[in-house]
Amino acid sequence: MEQQKRWYDIDPVVSRAVAVLETAPEELQVICAEYVIDRLKDLDFPMSLEEQYHYILRRWYDKNIKVSHAMEYLKHAPDELRHELALDIIEHIEKNIDK
Repeated sequence: MEQQKRWYDIDPVVSRAVAVLETAPEELQVICAEYVIDRLKDLDFPMSLEEQYHYILRRWYDKNIKVSHAMEYLKHAPDELRHELALDIIEHIEKNIDK
């Protein structure tokens, strides 16, 4: 039986971005979350976060509401934009991780 992939494991770049984001300090997570949210709001990205809270908040990114929102936005973003945002997240964290 084939194991179902998580939404962010479908694209290796997005998977790497999520892994890097998960291990980043919380202040970098929040900066990246704000970036994702701002980029998608600039595009008038239609998304309701209501469905996000129909489960128990137990994922690593649910510890911070802004990061949680950004991950949901990222999950529902068009594939090409999600990939572009993932590259931006990786670049930002790698530039700032040692600062």
